Amino acid sequence: MRVQYKTVITLLFLTSIINISKLKTQQLALPYSIIAKVGTHEIQFKEFKDRYNDYLFSSGIKDNLLVRRAILNNMINEILLLKYDDNENIYKISEFQREINWLEKQSILSYLKDQEIFAKINADEAELRDAFYKSNVKISASHLFAETEDEAYALYQLLQTGSSFFHLASQIFTDTSLANNGGYLGYFSWGDMDPNFEDAAYSLQVGEISKPVQTRSGYSIIKIEDRIPNPIMTEDEFFRNKSHLERVVRMRKKRSAELDFLNHIFDNLKYKVNQNVLAELYNEIINSHKNFQETSNQRTGSVICVEYENKLYTKSELANKIEQIPTYHKNKINSIDALTTIVKGLVIQDLLYYLAIDKGYQNNTEVKNTIEKYNTITFLKYKREEINNSAKIQDDLVYQYYLNNPQLFMSTTKINVQEIILDDEGLADSLSVLIKNGNDFGMLAKEFSIRKWSAENNGVIGLDDINKFGILKEQFQNLKINEVIGPLRIEDYFGIFKLIGKIDSQPLKYELVKNEAKRLLKKEKSKEIMSNYLDNLKKNVNVIMNDSLIANMIVN
Repeated sequence: MRVQYKTVITLLFLTSIINISKLKTQQLALPYSIIAKVGTHEIQFKEFKDRYNDYLFSSGIKDNLLVRRAILNNMINEILLLKYDDNENIYKISEFQREINWLEKQSILSYLKDQEIFAKINADEAELRDAFYKSNVKISASHLFAETEDEAYALYQLLQTGSSFFHLASQIFTDTSLANNGGYLGYFSWGDMDPNFEDAAYSLQVGEISKPVQTRSGYSIIKIEDRIPNPIMTEDEFFRNKSHLERVVRMRKKRSAELDFLNHIFDNLKYKVNQNVLAELYNEIINSHKNFQETSNQRTGSVICVEYENKLYTKSELANKIEQIPTYHKNKINSIDALTTIVKGLVIQDLLYYLAIDKGYQNNTEVKNTIEKYNTITFLKYKREEINNSAKIQDDLVYQYYLNNPQLFMSTTKINVQEIILDDEGLADSLSVLIKNGNDFGMLAKEFSIRKWSAENNGVIGLDDINKFGILKEQFQNLKINEVIGPLRIEDYFGIFKLIGKIDSQPLKYELVKNEAKRLLKKEKSKEIMSNYLDNLKKNVNVIMNDSLIANMIVN
């Protein structure tokens, strides 16, 4: 199991390349197995070599002495920060503890998947030869995209009754390039596209059109425009690429193998949710102005929200589980559907975790090493933030930064829009004509718009931040007062909009943005801040490096 944590750690402190000369070191004799010593802590040569080789593999950077020294310096910096600084405040941060616990669990689950799923996936000779052939054929294709299966089959039916592929593409794509070129995707090779898309495309001949194919993002109807095979494919090439092909084939099978494994572990028919209780939980999460943990402890513990086999999950228990999720995942709970997905995921995660514990995977050396290294990643993230926050920046420098970067300290454009929202395209077209002919926008909104709260106010939304209008932001940005646009399709609805008010972006006073200016300046100076902080730590710690070992290392 190749874990890509090492590159992350390296990149966190790769700025130390420029600070190597500042490192106070003693070039004393060290055992061959040790490449450096930081205070009483030793960096084993094998540990460094593994880190370095992994960095070269992940980054594509070529081996050279400067990068060798930089990676070793990063490892030294990590020890200085972890072992020779006061980190008590970081370990007290509840969010830090949440992330640590979460990553520990995910490491165990990841190993479970590797052992129970990926290790059991095979690629036979026929599959490898098929992959070898496909990897030597370039295909060009066009496609029609739909978000749902029903929409995709409606498009497919239109093609069957004589509609032009090019014409349909011009109607369905909002991307102008795809709309104007008939959905043409250009040439691609095996491994470039979604696996389901590729499997369908490679089964077609030039000119053939597929039935709707489900991909990760929706449904595609594929038309093959051209195929260019490599005319020379030798047996020697096949055997030289066999291990790579095997890895790719196994990776392409991983998703379906995971689904099969989960279907075997989790019986959806045994999963029951009390939707009313789940809705209560969602409202408490969204409406809570206090710390979620505090309010979760006040909930009724006996109300059952979810049942799976003999396991009952109360609302309070689920609230506590959600509280243990890192904030970056918890923030995804922005709808009842999102909460439904997360709750089901927590139940499935429990099943997998107990299975992993039963098999003793938490005691595996590889798992323990992975957990330790993810802990280091998380610590370094919080440590960097602590160092940056505690850095002192003179007020005159902050003020100068404010003056030099006025574009960063502007108020957001605010707009007031009238809207008519409809679920009937024909009616939307008819109302658009009436508005162009002078009919009162507000009266039409009041009579026909299906969004009641705005319809009651003649369609007026009220002055608000333009960023809140999402995908419509760019179109509203360029409107003039009293200009009307639409109907615009928004998922399954149609909107007609009129700009009735606008307050353009204005420079903000320094007093209002001083703290933000300081934060941004610290972010810009973060490399310098970190460098100075490390230099101070190095003054009190004895560091020894084995220069000859660094220079003479043979890279695998």
